[in-house]
Order: sequence, then C-alpha cells, then structure tokens
Amino acid sequence: KRNTNEQNKCLSCDCWFLSLETVYSAITNMWGVLLKPKSCSLLLYCQRAAVPRCQVLLQRPMLPCANPALAQKPSAQRMLASSASSSSSAPSADQKQGISREEYNQRQRSVFSSPNLTQIFAQEVEEDVQQRLRTIVNSVPELGESSRVVDVGSGTGCLVPHMQARGVQDILAVDLSAAMLEVLQKKYGASQSTLGNDAGVRTWAGDILDLPNYLGWGADAFHFNGVFGNIHDPRAALLHASLQAKPGGHIVISHPMGRAWHCQLAASQPDITPHTLPSRHELDEMLKGLPLRVVDFTDAQDLYLAVLQVPPHYEFPGAPVLMSGPVVEGFGRGSKQMGVPTANIDPKPLETTLKAMHNGVYFGWVKVDAPPSLGFAPADSGVHKMVMNIGNRPTVNKGDEEPSVEVHTLHKFARDFYGQNIHVAVVGFIRPEMRFSKGFPELLNRIKLDISTARTQLDLCGHEAAELLKH
Repeated sequence: KRNTNEQNKCLSCDCWFLSLETVYSAITNMWGVLLKPKSCSLLLYCQRAAVPRCQVLLQRPMLPCANPALAQKPSAQRMLASSASSSSSAPSADQKQGISREEYNQRQRSVFSSPNLTQIFAQEVEEDVQQRLRTIVNSVPELGESSRVVDVGSGTGCLVPHMQARGVQDILAVDLSAAMLEVLQKKYGASQSTLGNDAGVRTWAGDILDLPNYLGWGADAFHFNGVFGNIHDPRAALLHASLQAKPGGHIVISHPMGRAWHCQLAASQPDITPHTLPSRHELDEMLKGLPLRVVDFTDAQDLYLAVLQVPPHYEFPGAPVLMSGPVVEGFGRGSKQMGVPTANIDPKPLETTLKAMHNGVYFGWVKVDAPPSLGFAPADSGVHKMVMNIGNRPTVNKGDEEPSVEVHTLHKFARDFYGQNIHVAVVGFIRPEMRFSKGFPELLNRIKLDISTARTQLDLCGHEAAELLKH
C-alpha cells in the first residue's frame, strides 16, 4: 500500500515510504503482537536511494509470566497488552508507589486469571527452558522426601515436576490467581485443602505476605521463580519468607530467561512488572537488615539465579557480641504486664558496638550481677537465655523516644534488678524491627514467636558464648 501524503515521499527519488501506522499494522498482523515506539529494532530504507530516510523505533512487547518460555507466544502477548490497556484504573509506573497492596494485587489477579491466558501457561515448556528450571530447583541442596517447599507465584506449576524429581513430597503452591492454581491442581492432582500433614501438592490463593505461619513455618525452601518483579514489595516478601523458613533454609529468586530479558519486560509492561531483577549490588542493598545471606548468584544471559539462606541458628557476622552496662529505667509501656518484662541497657556507652549491628531482634545469653545479699535467689546470678531488641520500637514509639537496648530474660528473677550491671552475649539475629499495623496484639504474638525461636536455638547452639559470661 502507498500513502499519498507528500511528507512520506523520499527526498532522493520519487518513491513513497509507508506510513508508521501502516508499518505498525502490517507487522502486528505478521507477528500477532501490538507494537510500541520504544527501541530501535527496524530501519526503513529507500531501496532506490540506498540510504535510510526513516527510522522506526519499535519493540516487541514481552510477557510477564511465571512460565517465561511462553513469553513469545503471540496470543498471550495480545491478551496481556489488552488487559493492561483496558484497565482504566491502572496507574503509570510513576504512580505505582501510591497504590495500596490490595489494589495492586487485585490488578495482578485480574490480568493473570484470564481463562485463555491460564490455558497458554499450562502448555509444555521447551526442553532448553526445562533444563534451566531443573537447574533452579537443584540449586537448593539436600532436598528430599522430608523437605517442605513453598513455590511463590507458582502459576500453573512449571517447577513442580522438578521438585518431585528430587523426591520432594510436601509442596505448597502459592499464587494470587485461583485460576492458575486450578490448572495446577488438575495437572498434578493437587489438593485445595491446606490442612493436615499428608504429603502432596497443595495450593493456597493469596499474597505471600498473608501466608499463615502454619502453612510456611519451617519450610526448607521458598522459590520466587519468574515472579519477583511482579510482587508489590519484593523486600517485604523476602522478610516474610525468611521469618517462615527454617534456620539453614533457602530462598531462591530466579528467572530462566535472564535479567536482561526481564529488564526489557519491565520496561514494556511497567504496570504489570514494576520491578526489575536486582543486580548483585542491588541485592546486597536489599538484604541489609534481613536475616539472609547470599550463597550463590548467577546473572547469565539466559538465567538469573540468586540463592539466599537463612543462616543456620540465625548466626550473624561478628557473633558473639559481648555487651555490659547498668540496667536503667525504660519507657513504662507495661511490658511486665504483657508478660515480657525487659531490662533496658543504656545505649550511649555501647554506641560503637551498636553501629556494627542492624536494628532488630537478637538472642543469646545474659548474666546479671545479682548477689544474694540484695535479696536475689542463688540461681539469679547464673547465665540464662535472653531475647534482645535493638532500635526504635516503631510500633509503640511515640515519635520522640531515643533508640534503646531491651533485654528479656528467659528466667524469672526473685526481684527487680534496676541499677544492677547486666552482661549479654549476642549469638543470633532473628529479624529486623517491624511496624505492626494492628498494634499490641500483633506485636505480642510476634514477640512470643521470637521467644520460642530463641529458646529452641539456644538449646542447640551458642553454649561457648555462655561460657564467656561465666568468667
């Protein structure tokens, strides 16, 4: 076809260029995808003059899916483009920070619950991609029959057969889209019930941040495959997974099409994939203050793989850390009435030590100078287990309170010990400080979990540090 608009006439001869609209339409019909002016991938030449007279900037949109091997299927691309453009409430990338998690998740759920899209995702993955998916699952050591694995953003279950090949029988598939999970259930005989201890593939529809403890607690591995860029708050998701994974457990962020591919994806569909996969430096920054360490990192052209670990026994660099100081008055919030009395250590003399530690919840051992002459019981002067919080207490801080060091001893003393010297050996880091939106009840539940975690770990480790306090 020719466009008779004089503006499209070649300046070197009398031939005509196609209009951009005609080019878009022709290539859309040929590729079966919508095109956007984005990056240079096609030049239009005047064949008679043999010089470029018009440069058309085009990019083929990519598919933000949990099954990335299907990313080049035209039908899936058309549906996603349609879903993104037809949502009048879908904000731009510049506005995404103002979207609530509920609104964001609803949009994701709507896009990925299309009946036609779920059918496309259920199709077989090509062998070369299967090999990379196998590599992703095999990145977690020591998986077997007794292992528990949580597949976050599972889609229709592209990782499931590779987990089963390693003998894993307890698999929980988590996804916002119930439609995707329904396909997974049919493919792998998964149960809709999440109750009971029977081994098998189970499903749970929802956000990883809302995953109950009884479903994820003690998992050997959490997988975020092909989904990390779609999560509303990736760091919060890592924190939640780290709190539920067992000590020594792994969290895997992966994409079998690679980070460069995913960056183009995020650029082409920012409302669906607002985050890019983190580089190693960005990942290190993201993990600051979290109880996680990087044990393996691959950033290849066709594979992104970051393997993180909750350190065994929650150990952290520099442990054990020894601190001493007098017990001072706290903020009078009734911690004793809540059943978790704390002894406050003046943080100012400990400033150098505290600078090397992240704010958050730690555990270890404590010894109080508690002579019987002051009314203490003989056992009070021994070395006892403790949980300690360092930081600003964001849930209860009224805004004008200084940072504090608060120690909760897992021993009942015969009397208060204000003014007495206290000595602690910190051996484990459980979590960063968190703001609990539901206030004291939610905070208290988390404190009880922290105490339980500390008690269990101190039964298993850290006894050398306890010996340090005896001398």
